Amino acid sequence: MKVIEHINGATKPLISFEILPPLKGKGIQSLYNHMDPLMEFDPAFINVTYHRSEHVFKKKADGTFEKVVVRKRPGTES
Repeated sequence: MKVIEHINGATKPLISFEILPPLKGKGIQSLYNHMDPLMEFDPAFINVTYHRSEHVFKKKADGTFEKVVVRKRPGTES
């Protein structure tokens, strides 16, 4: 069901949550652990937001720096 369908069909005020995906290396259970306490509020939906990659500069052995793309929150792994 689309979000607009939830809104149009609502008979009471709706609540939703936006949460961050787990940090790199964390599994799907980490996400569920953060969602579970929110269930008591009966949200219409929960959005897992996306964060773009970041650029960091890593020092190389020769003393120069290299620009590297890093994704700290790439999503989940089961």
